[in-house]
Amino acid sequence: MKKSTKIIIGVLVALVVGGIGLAIFNSAKKSAEMANYNEWDIIEGNSLNGNIADHVVGNKDSKVRIIEYADFQCSACATTYPYIHEVISEYKDQVAFVFRTYVINYHQNGTAAATAATAAGLQGYFDEYSTILFASQNEWYDATGSTRDEMFKSYLEEASNGEADLAKYSEDLKSTAIKDKISFDRALAVRVNLTATPLIYINQEKYEVSSAKESEFKAEFKAKIEEALKKTEQ
Repeated sequence: MKKSTKIIIGVLVALVVGGIGLAIFNSAKKSAEMANYNEWDIIEGNSLNGNIADHVVGNKDSKVRIIEYADFQCSACATTYPYIHEVISEYKDQVAFVFRTYVINYHQNGTAAATAATAAGLQGYFDEYSTILFASQNEWYDATGSTRDEMFKSYLEEASNGEADLAKYSEDLKSTAIKDKISFDRALAVRVNLTATPLIYINQEKYEVSSAKESEFKAEFKAKIEEALKKTEQ
């Protein structure tokens, strides 16, 4: 083997090894930085979540904190989302509701939907957009490519009454910030042992969804909130 060939091979090996080493270092550094954030807190924008804070509805200073992890392509999430928000609206001054995304691996459009909702949220339309996205789940569930993307864009126009900046939305869809936010939320979900969506915690106590029937779900959810509120008064 020629000396020049050996040198080239040596350089390539060094680059590969160096790249692997850097990736391991960055992963370890990220894990160490993640330890600075408590999954039960309302988390502001930071270097790990793309500087995109938790989406919160209600009173951030409330002693009752409800955290939901949900996948926009999850059928159960779509069913319960409007029930949750209707109940939260009744207690909005007494509770803080935090919504975080968790994409199920086999949901082909889950990441695209979470990305679109987060991009809409950057313009202040997260709630409106998420409501439409869940309500229209059957429309885009199996859609692909440009067909799905056009649907998602039309939902933003509807959510914003035509006032959203569609050019900014399109650029935001490609941003690493949104990817980081989705990854950050997922890492938090892993900490709380997520096995299925929706996963809901009320003051760190897992809320078991026993029924997807509207009246029963709302009654049980309200009862749990009332129970948590009473505990804060003791």
